[in-house]
Amino acid sequence: MAVLLATLFAGAAIAATNPDHRNKKKNATFTVRVENVADNDGVAAQDGSKYPFALSPGFYVISEKESMLFSAGKKASSALESQAEDGNPDLFADTLLGKVGRAQLGEFKNPVGAEKPSPIFSGGAFEFTFSATAGSKLNLAFMYGQSNDLFYAPNSGVELFDKDGNPLNGDVTELFKLWDAGTEVNQAPGLGADQGPRQKGPNMGAAEKGVVRLVSDGFSYPETKSVLRVTITAQ
Repeated sequence: MAVLLATLFAGAAIAATNPDHRNKKKNATFTVRVENVADNDGVAAQDGSKYPFALSPGFYVISEKESMLFSAGKKASSALESQAEDGNPDLFADTLLGKVGRAQLGEFKNPVGAEKPSPIFSGGAFEFTFSATAGSKLNLAFMYGQSNDLFYAPNSGVELFDKDGNPLNGDVTELFKLWDAGTEVNQAPGLGADQGPRQKGPNMGAAEKGVVRLVSDGFSYPETKSVLRVTITAQ
């Protein structure tokens, strides 16, 4: 018995002092679901009409940084401009691939159940899955479809684990804000001639030459939780 106890204590001591054992981070696989929960009847426009609420395809990146997609108060990157004005995440993928590696970033383009990329309308959803270790944060962005350069994103990276290393589960919609990229002059949402459904091509509106900021342009926008739901499920 004495020999057995000595062996057990020795094994425990080795495990406690082994750097690989002590520093090993917890990991988990996560699925993120972005849903359009807007009313089927649409969102009220400035002229009293209604327009269908849409969310564009988007981009996500996993890192230990607070944000890799934009900085409030700073000029938007070309990648953010493309995402916010045209709902196109491709440039984000091109510019960030060398910084974080393919396994830590991605685009969500195809709505659930669809074979081709498209925006999501009322009742539609995007989903994507990734693996991450404790200390990792999720950054993502996607366009407010009927706008000139507005996008939804968290103020900073979403913490994927708590201080004890437990993975995040649940509704994180409250973390998402509506941002203005500051790259194109805003027009009334759902009515502007230079907004997605009505413009003749990408990057068509008047340049604003501003900075990224929370939207505050005098127009009315729906409360975020009335049109958007973002949930994270750890597996």
